[in-house]
Amino acid sequence: MHMKTGIIKGLFLSASLVAGLPGTGICTNKIDQVRIFIVDPATVECLGFRWYIYGDDNGNATVAVTYRKQGEPAWKAALPMLRVNREVANWDFEPYASDNMFAGSIFSLEPDTRYEVRCVMTDTDGGGADTTVVARTRMVPAAPRPLRTLHFWPGSVPAGKEGYTRLFEVEKVLKPGDLVLIHGGVHRLGPGGVRIERSGEEDRPIVFRGAGDGEAVLDGENSPTIFDIRETDNLFFENLAVRNGGYAFRADGARRLTVRGCVISDIVMGIYSASEFSYGWYIADNVITGRNPAWYPRKEENPSHTGIIVYGRGHVICRNRVSRFWDCIAVAGYGKPHRDLSLKCVAIDICDNDLSEAVDDGIKADYGCHNIRVFRNRIVNAHSGLSAQPIYGGPAYFIRNEVYNATALPLKLHNWCAGLVICQNTLVCARSAFSSYARWQNGILRNNLFLGVSGYAMETGSPHPKTTLDYDGYRKAEPARFIKWYDGVSEQRYPSLAAFAESTGHERHGVMVDYDMFLCASPPEEGRTYRPEEYDLSLKPDAPAVDAGAVLPTVNDDFAGSAPDIGCRESGKPAPRYGPR
Repeated sequence: MHMKTGIIKGLFLSASLVAGLPGTGICTNKIDQVRIFIVDPATVECLGFRWYIYGDDNGNATVAVTYRKQGEPAWKAALPMLRVNREVANWDFEPYASDNMFAGSIFSLEPDTRYEVRCVMTDTDGGGADTTVVARTRMVPAAPRPLRTLHFWPGSVPAGKEGYTRLFEVEKVLKPGDLVLIHGGVHRLGPGGVRIERSGEEDRPIVFRGAGDGEAVLDGENSPTIFDIRETDNLFFENLAVRNGGYAFRADGARRLTVRGCVISDIVMGIYSASEFSYGWYIADNVITGRNPAWYPRKEENPSHTGIIVYGRGHVICRNRVSRFWDCIAVAGYGKPHRDLSLKCVAIDICDNDLSEAVDDGIKADYGCHNIRVFRNRIVNAHSGLSAQPIYGGPAYFIRNEVYNATALPLKLHNWCAGLVICQNTLVCARSAFSSYARWQNGILRNNLFLGVSGYAMETGSPHPKTTLDYDGYRKAEPARFIKWYDGVSEQRYPSLAAFAESTGHERHGVMVDYDMFLCASPPEEGRTYRPEEYDLSLKPDAPAVDAGAVLPTVNDDFAGSAPDIGCRESGKPAPRYGPR
């Protein structure tokens, strides 16, 4: 990593050193000292950064971000970094104060590409810095040519062939660079499952792959854990059917794990880690189905818990089809973040997934710290669409997600979550369009569509001084109720966007919308199970949401017309594809 800097009273230190530094005891509105600039682990299409500081107690400093491919002359604007100013999250249960810092991400980048990124910190009260780094996005994992191929057969080894019929025998001889071809048929792994302790190397992974001569079924025979791969490195699982057990993959602390093109079913947990040491996962193009017989009405007791649950850093969870769980995809409930800056839960991409029939949350970003990125997902038939209870400082990005038929909360912003960037989403609820406890902080909402069926269009509040809402669209479901907003002292009611804007400063560019702006959508019926082909949330050309949004660099740069549209889809663009390719 190359870096040049003009820091006032600053030093760049290792994350482990900074984690042990005491506070300076200085109380000042200027940036008194810059502590450390961290480039988070890269993902396939995003880069994330954290910049820790002393001072700026009034929180009015800013960081502008520009970037370019290395070697290109023109710089492009990205979203500014979010000012994180020691907000206390999870106040009611385990209070945790975030650091004094900035954090932010650049979206829409190309895989395996080197970029120059310039961050300019400015504080009108004094102090600042100008830093340029070079960072490279991650390549899509690809297994190299194997050094050795091992064959795993169901039942018995065919005449004239070589190989194994028990997976624990394969595990005993594994070496980095091995390819284990799992042949078609049902492989019964036994009620104890399989423990894999051997690891691959970064350029020589160990690959378990369906051979392509029929469906390769790995039956856990209701084992508590089918694959125990905790603390392993560089394992690939591709084109397999894994079924019938508790955990399909128990992967706490696994590094550079790839699970791709698999069908995982009849399990309690799909792919799981709650360890801060997990790093660099790529979970893509899988179909993961739980045991829950029904998603509505919501009941606390359910056979299946979570389809994909992660913690750690640098994960990509994309293009999966997940259904019939309590939560479809989640960040693990780790509790208070680790104080070591190198062990924070950061840089996780959850994108392009197709999620449905969630008894609780479609996507649960709870307990993430910084640069948690949830974008371009479809969620249909869920109690809650997108959850953030809590986020520890942020930013947690919710961008271009499509939620239809949430039965309670399209956005669950509870437990004093802090640091939310919520943009370009279309959120359709069978109850109130946007209802959440007034316990969220430092939120930026832009270009979202909120449509409900009953109650207030918005019933929430965020007294935090840096929370801003604008360029959003709302449906008025009832003549006598529109917005109920908690201002930090009392709940205030507003009959119109104009009245809300005049009193609070929010939504000066907000618009009124209704279901007739969509190509095909109607108010959802609570409890009904919808199929995605039954509705289309694309905008009609004359919809009030067309050309009514704000420009958000790297989020809606490709807009057509005079301005970006509001919601998850740009009018005239092809409908997005979700789930496995």
